[in-house]
Amino acid sequence: MKKLLVVDGNSIINRTYYATETSFMKTAEGLYTGAVYGFLNIFLKYLEEDNPDYVAVCFDVKHPTFRHEEYEEYKATRKGMPDELAAQMPLLKELLHAFNVAVVEKPGFEADDLIGTFCERASQKGVGCIVLTGDRDSLQLVNEKVVVKLPVTRGGKTNTEFYDVDAVYEKYGVTPAQLIDVKALMGDKSDNVPGIPGVGEKTALSLIKEFGSLEGIYENIDKVARPALKKKLEEGKDIAYLSRKLVTIMRDVPLEITEEDARRKEYDPARVLNVLNKLEFRSIIKRLNLEQVEPEAEVVFEKENNYKDIEDMILPEKVVELSGIDDMTNLILPEKIDVAYITYSLDNSGLSEVNFRFDDSNVGYTVILPGALFVPNFMDKFASVFENESIKKVLFDAKPFILWLKNNGCDFKGLYCDVAVCAYLSDSTRKSNGITDVYRFYTSKEIKQGSLNELFALKEIQEYAFRRLEEDGQTQLFEDVELPLVCILADLEYTGFRVNPDILKAEGRDFDKRINELTGLIHDYAGKAFNINSPKQLGEVLFEDLKLEVKKKTKTGYSTNIEVLEKLYDAHPIIPCIIEYRQNTKLKSTYIDGLLSAINLMTGRVHSSFNQMATATGRLSSTEPNLQNLPIKSEIGRHIRRAFEPRDENHILIDADYSQIELRVLAHISQDSTMIEAFRNNEDIHTVTAAKVFNVGLEDVTYEMRSKAKAVNFGIIYGISEYGLSRDLNISFYEAKQLKTDYLKKYPGVAAYMKDIVESARKLGYVTTLMGRRRYLPELASSNNQIRSFGERIALNTPIQGTAADIIKIAMVKVYNELARRKLESKLILQVHDELLIDALKEEKEEVIALLKSCMENAFELSVPLVVSIDTGMNFDFNE
Repeated sequence: MKKLLVVDGNSIINRTYYATETSFMKTAEGLYTGAVYGFLNIFLKYLEEDNPDYVAVCFDVKHPTFRHEEYEEYKATRKGMPDELAAQMPLLKELLHAFNVAVVEKPGFEADDLIGTFCERASQKGVGCIVLTGDRDSLQLVNEKVVVKLPVTRGGKTNTEFYDVDAVYEKYGVTPAQLIDVKALMGDKSDNVPGIPGVGEKTALSLIKEFGSLEGIYENIDKVARPALKKKLEEGKDIAYLSRKLVTIMRDVPLEITEEDARRKEYDPARVLNVLNKLEFRSIIKRLNLEQVEPEAEVVFEKENNYKDIEDMILPEKVVELSGIDDMTNLILPEKIDVAYITYSLDNSGLSEVNFRFDDSNVGYTVILPGALFVPNFMDKFASVFENESIKKVLFDAKPFILWLKNNGCDFKGLYCDVAVCAYLSDSTRKSNGITDVYRFYTSKEIKQGSLNELFALKEIQEYAFRRLEEDGQTQLFEDVELPLVCILADLEYTGFRVNPDILKAEGRDFDKRINELTGLIHDYAGKAFNINSPKQLGEVLFEDLKLEVKKKTKTGYSTNIEVLEKLYDAHPIIPCIIEYRQNTKLKSTYIDGLLSAINLMTGRVHSSFNQMATATGRLSSTEPNLQNLPIKSEIGRHIRRAFEPRDENHILIDADYSQIELRVLAHISQDSTMIEAFRNNEDIHTVTAAKVFNVGLEDVTYEMRSKAKAVNFGIIYGISEYGLSRDLNISFYEAKQLKTDYLKKYPGVAAYMKDIVESARKLGYVTTLMGRRRYLPELASSNNQIRSFGERIALNTPIQGTAADIIKIAMVKVYNELARRKLESKLILQVHDELLIDALKEEKEEVIALLKSCMENAFELSVPLVVSIDTGMNFDFNE
């Protein structure tokens, strides 16, 4: 059977707009694109899943409909479309036209009516119809040939609620057609459909289940058992029938478009690429394999800038390609090189290509590395360039290249500019997807893809980048912190962290033992063996065999997620066993199996990747494996940490941790006298806060008081709401509101900071750290209250968390350089948020501890002292 996919355009794009992860996405030109991006991802997902023969996307038109003629107040309470979303509607339609998708709209009718008409026509011709919508009103359309799919996005993942006739009946206990009368009785606040006052969904469903329809109710009005309900129904009869007219989706709209017009067609890749480039949807371009497609015509952005004195990119006039040992041997490099511009191609199989341009030369050198055997010849020729500190090197994302060189015995020096880091500093909320993207970001122009074009763009990008850093007051942050950090992080990755596999394996055996015990218990409770990891099989056991109450269903069966299991916790002894089983299998997979597989067989260490440009606040992150997220408070976490050891028995781990650095930064930024005094007197800030808020002496502060004060202290940093505070402390909303109010009265400097920083961010469009790191906040200009509130929390937090991140980075540079200056054998091996970890020679222990405290406590001058605590041990569990 052929299939038609008909999409409720307004409903889907509204849903993606109000998903805060993407709704404030903007292009370099300031064009809002997040809602279109979300729509397109959902649209492509269902195109791939359903592979329909026909496709149409229906939209509302800003025009009164027949429903307004019936009821003047129809949708009168609905707010207008936010400006940021309205601006994206033409972009979406342009994109759909480029994809050759039928876009359908008609004055006087809503998208629902167009969808209903499509479904009716398709059904009559034996075509199956899939309605993709975020609006449950469309469930009334479901029949033997029409199904409805409701995409639901949680945590960045889109799942589907699927409705056919059976699924509708299972959820509501009525047929799809009867949902019209249910809605007529209960009304619809979102559309200002009145319904009968005092009749909600539960009552409406009960009435329709009993009487079948509106007519059935009024023909049997005397059989309504509750007098009060009978009275409401009698008084609201006219309203009910009016409401039914309003909520009934039309199925006979006179549409000029035919099903044939909606037949799925091939699209012109170049045309689609043009639109995707304008929207800067690089991930979609990659998803559709359009990287190698030539655009219809070269895209030129007209934009004024203040960089008239920067020369345009010089294109290569001559290319020297080196792809053999003879080519390499005979190559003569320039005698004097001031600047080397370098691009490279590196993946899991190794370095495959390196491109060079020296100074202002119009000659480009391309070195092709066909395999490992060619590497020594490459090093013989170019190591003198890489290791010469007087030759300035300009690259994009230099760290992977520097690490590759270190792994091949070459010590890279002289990094002058990493343009990816520059672009990250200029706007930390956008992702830089390659040189062409950064070139567009700085110049608003396009370059053709190709390694030589990218190489020759580097000089122009670097000049733009340096000018931008100077204008934004970030030159010192770049030169003193971010640039040296590139090479330091490469060295951390190269050094790695020794892991004892025997400890992990022993812990793994303990996990296996407990997992096997739980498996036996679960099978015993179930009365049979089954695959516990299969949601389908588990759902059948719980809800069919054991007859537990069904809490939620999915397209493929019963939901057995953690929310469902927690609701059933006391319903049967099998449930706690399943929860513990899942916890144990996840811990083993992540921290035992994951770490064992990450150990380098040659070095016996894990070599994590440190991401310098991944967070908007400037914090570093760690992946493959994530060493910043090792559990610390649980017993299992402590056991796992014991597997991390110094390089040998002659070395020891030294951990230096800033004490309450973010609160100290808050004290400095807010200049709150009470907070400053507490830190200067080396008092416990949480005890001081508790004494102030609860009006007791320091000696009378209880553990509970201190815990609440601590929650408020740290909650303030993250812009916590009264609701969030009540949830975290398990107290009433009123108590949480009073607690926060009392806190801000006792810390007036903090209260003033919270007010002033948001006002400043609204005015400037960004906030900065004490070192000048910027975070732009387009969210503050949003008409969406949820997004705007998110922006306000970010405005509060970023100067604090970002400054703390800057300070730890400054400390890293100081510690690393001081270890090198003193020619100590001890090595910096890890940074975890506010901590630095040294793998130290035991003989150097005291010197390294003093060095750490000196470098870290003097990294940056605040109004309050920076304090560092030191732990030492033969493994990463310093509490052992």
